[in-house]
Amino acid sequence: MGDEEVAALVVDNGSGMCKAGFAGDDAPRAVFPSIVGRPKMPGIMVGMDQKDSYVGDEAQSKR
Repeated sequence: MGDEEVAALVVDNGSGMCKAGFAGDDAPRAVFPSIVGRPKMPGIMVGMDQKDSYVGDEAQSKR
């Protein structure tokens, strides 16, 4: 690694929001809701590129 500067990754898995960034930064680089969702009826919407689960803002938008 030579002269490369290495920064620690900081992840805060909160109960409402997840935040991630690098040690020493003033603010997180990523902030998103701590929510994971699964479709109620998987396989119903054929051809809609339905996923097994959704995370963060994507899960919130499917409520």
